[in-house]
Amino acid sequence: MIAAVLVQLAFAAAFFAIGRWGQRNAAALVPASLSPEGRAKKERSLRRGARSCTIIAIVFVVLAVAGQVLPG
Repeated sequence: MIAAVLVQLAFAAAFFAIGRWGQRNAAALVPASLSPEGRAKKERSLRRGARSCTIIAIVFVVLAVAGQVLPG
């Protein structure tokens, strides 16, 4: 049971780290060859994906805690 929680928390940490990294580096990851509008659109897309990774991390933490708290 503890191993499952540790795995969930490890996944949460990995997703959180990827999300934070993506938020901070989205502008640098967009190719310079794109037009300004294309760059802005691609940067928004990368930030949205990074935000999704952060939300997934939160879901993993909630599930890990719920698995320990709820009887079953």
